[in-house]
Amino acid sequence: MGSMKTSRQRVLEYLEARGSATPNEISRALKMTTANARHHLGLLAQDGRALVVGQSSAARGRPALIYAPASRAASHNLNGLAEALLSVLNEAQAGEREALLRRVAERMLQESPAPAGSLTQRLTQAVHTLNALHYEARWEARAEAPRFIFDHCPYQEIAAGHAELCQLDALLLQRALGLPVKQSARLAQDAKGLAHCVFAIQYTPGR
Repeated sequence: MGSMKTSRQRVLEYLEARGSATPNEISRALKMTTANARHHLGLLAQDGRALVVGQSSAARGRPALIYAPASRAASHNLNGLAEALLSVLNEAQAGEREALLRRVAERMLQESPAPAGSLTQRLTQAVHTLNALHYEARWEARAEAPRFIFDHCPYQEIAAGHAELCQLDALLLQRALGLPVKQSARLAQDAKGLAHCVFAIQYTPGR
């Protein structure tokens, strides 16, 4: 008698057969709850057997993540596409380039809540917003003003030679906080040798 497949194995096999799927699609196909499908996909991603490759354009609610098996996702040409798009962007004039990057930041955060409340509330909300984009964000209190830290660069594979990605990071943070920011460190190494980016918050009390 053969061994029974686990739910996670069934999810992975479905992904491999389909190429990609959202948690909702898997829940319908495999007769499990969406929460269970999302749980198994998250664990598969942690194990390196699945990757998030995009978001669905849902008619209602927030877009759902699209997962693919790691073997299939590794065969994409997303880096090449990104390099080409960034090269075209760099051909624009400085003012036009910043305007385009600002539009990209607005589009990326269009589903996120507008910044509101106290500075601490804004900082906390910005951490949640940017961690959804895989920045591993956090903030630290400082005597002069708080600083915001990205412990992970989601674009590190293509970041070399593309300073405009740092500009995009600043615009995303600025949009999430509703406050101006200035980058003070780019991929600097901490005491453990891990790279991080640091942004100073330009904050005036009472604003």
